[in-house]
Amino acid sequence: MTKFEELNQIYTNAENDFKEYRWNCLNFVIQLGKGLAEYLECDYDEIRYYRPPDKDNKSMEAHPRDALLIDIDTSWHYGMGVNLYVEGNIDNPAMAYIFDLALKKDDKNFGLRFTKEKKEFTLDPKDPTSFIPVYDLIYNLIKNRFEQELEKFLTNKSSEHFPEYG
Repeated sequence: MTKFEELNQIYTNAENDFKEYRWNCLNFVIQLGKGLAEYLECDYDEIRYYRPPDKDNKSMEAHPRDALLIDIDTSWHYGMGVNLYVEGNIDNPAMAYIFDLALKKDDKNFGLRFTKEKKEFTLDPKDPTSFIPVYDLIYNLIKNRFEQELEKFLTNKSSEHFPEYG
């Protein structure tokens, strides 16, 4: 083997290693989403994936393989959302509650960071019970966001509002 052929082999191995790493992370993201659907007792179709916010802070819905973008911090960044409905209108989601995530795999586990909430978790893909604190956080984030939203908004304790009201 020539030195040039050796370099090409090394490059090929590096490409394959990166593709395998990405594939493992993608499969984990899907496992996390399916587990969230099970935890929330809803169809997996109610879980959405988004590309990270752009310069205008807009997130675009995407297939998980297109939602994951690696950043300079060497983490995969993506958004995950849960469709929410106004009671009685199950055919038309009123909104998707989206949270921004950063994911990184070490030897056996995955590190998952909620970027806005500054919460981090270490998850074992072979132990679904390790995901429960993540699912609890997601549930509570959504619940707390809307339970007292109007009161918080009217007392200037929150600048967020329901988008359909402008």
